[in-house]
Amino acid sequence: MSELGRLAGVFFSPGKTFAEIARRPRWWVPVLVAAIFTTAYLNAFTRRVGWEQVIRQGFDQSAQAQQMPAQQREQLILTIANVYKYALGYGAPILGFISVIICAALMLLLFDVFLGAKVGFKRMLAVVAYGFLPLIVQTIFSMVVLFLKDPEEFDLQNPLMANAGAFLSVDTAPWIKSLASSFDLFTFWIMSVLAIGVVAASPKKMKFGKAFTALLVPWILYVIVKTSIAALQS
Repeated sequence: MSELGRLAGVFFSPGKTFAEIARRPRWWVPVLVAAIFTTAYLNAFTRRVGWEQVIRQGFDQSAQAQQMPAQQREQLILTIANVYKYALGYGAPILGFISVIICAALMLLLFDVFLGAKVGFKRMLAVVAYGFLPLIVQTIFSMVVLFLKDPEEFDLQNPLMANAGAFLSVDTAPWIKSLASSFDLFTFWIMSVLAIGVVAASPKKMKFGKAFTALLVPWILYVIVKTSIAALQS
């Protein structure tokens, strides 16, 4: 199967495609493709909207930030915005690669150490790299919305209305919005694709339900922690 066939196959025939990926676990092509799209999107966002708007919105929702002197608050917003501009706008390829490595290591711990799937790091790395491909779809549609929508109305966290938090009002409590935003279409899509990849790569032929549940449990713990932090900060 060609690399183009693999990229398309993740969306149209994931079981067959991940079986091929497990036999020949190459990972750098999807990482490179994702880096190109992410870098283009973040740089377009920087030019059209700007990170100052995102940081200012976050400060407006923080009780601690509202207590700061206005001049100090604005200076801090500009400083953080510049960090985001260069760290995310130009460091996206490195950050994306590091994210894939970390996720593969965590999934190896979960499936190989705890569940005995015997996938191996090289195969797991390839599963994660291809399993994150739905993010490219999200990035493409987000870029379309970025250029169609008024920059002042663009929401970087919810550009596509793909999670429950996007339908809540701006006056909603931060912890409720954090909880609702966790129920995201692309998150569950990625978890489903990763579960299919693990099943295809495991010599023990793990069942899809078990693999998906194994991913769902740490996601639930993450949501609980994230929501609790949002509640404490509000």
